[in-house]
Amino acid sequence: MLQEGEIIVKRSFFLEDDERKQVAATVRFATPFQPEGEYARCLFELISPDGTKEMSADGLDELDALMACLALAGSNIAGLNESVYGGRLRWEGSPAGGRGLGLPTIEEGWPSAK
Repeated sequence: MLQEGEIIVKRSFFLEDDERKQVAATVRFATPFQPEGEYARCLFELISPDGTKEMSADGLDELDALMACLALAGSNIAGLNESVYGGRLRWEGSPAGGRGLGLPTIEEGWPSAK
């Protein structure tokens, strides 16, 4: 489980029909790191009513790992939105709906490939 000091950013999501905007799911990202002689790694947590799921993504350097981590988290939250919440998850920047949860996804392709 990620420790508070490691977390650099987080995004919380609510359900579109919840006027109180109570948190339904949260993604938290840790500071990327690169051990000597290894690929860089970035960890994130997806916290939902189903529990906490911790995952990681690797990259050539810390920025690459962070970008991969954002896309992996975006794909996971999009999947959760479709399978569990029926497409009703929102964040402050996407009240109009759709898949626009403010994170890139693996399906959209890597930013470096465009």
